[in-house]
Amino acid sequence: MSTADLLGNVTPEPATPKDETTKHLYRVAGLGGVGAFLAWLGQPVLVFLISGQQGDAGADWSSIESSRYNGALEVLIFAGIGVGLLFMVLGTWRIIGQRKPEASLAATTGQVMGLVAAVSWFLVAAESFRMYTSVGAAIPKVTDDSQLQASIIHGTSLDITGALLLFVVGYTGWVAMVATAGRRAGVVGMPVVVVLALCVLAWVPALVVPFSVPWPMVGFLVTMLVLGISFLRRSRR
Repeated sequence: MSTADLLGNVTPEPATPKDETTKHLYRVAGLGGVGAFLAWLGQPVLVFLISGQQGDAGADWSSIESSRYNGALEVLIFAGIGVGLLFMVLGTWRIIGQRKPEASLAATTGQVMGLVAAVSWFLVAAESFRMYTSVGAAIPKVTDDSQLQASIIHGTSLDITGALLLFVVGYTGWVAMVATAGRRAGVVGMPVVVVLALCVLAWVPALVVPFSVPWPMVGFLVTMLVLGISFLRRSRR
């Protein structure tokens, strides 16, 4: 026993590097999730404030020309969502790796699907911006037919929808990994697991009903906020 112990001058031991690293990972992953959600939530507001009211489906080139800054704004926002999601996905995987170094093949597959989900937002950003490039600006030169222009523009919307569905597929696998391997590693608690499970089950009606609006994707985006807040709280423990 040291002299300090005998005198009662015992100071608490500093946190180990591993504990500090884990807290940092929780903080970074949490900020990534919250930031991604806020970027998605603020996107329509910013677009409306800067570009004004957007045209309806079936609009021709004039609708694109009247909102010429919309592409630059959306590419920054959607890329920001991708970056935030990457921070959350990679941070979560690092925490699981610290607690369960020997990850199963299923958990690794879920992690890769999370990376696919994050990368899909960069694809959304690229698809959103392509109409506002010099190549897109050549559409009215190629054809002055409003219906044909509308078909080309709607094709871009379909490509964006496909990229968002890629996010859904990848994110589903990642959420399943967090709810199972993450739960076993103590990365998330049971309340968060329940929220993740409900968001996944919300996609069942969308799969059963053809041509339905993919509103359940909003639930997946909300899980970014839920996980982000949960991780930020754990980083302060």
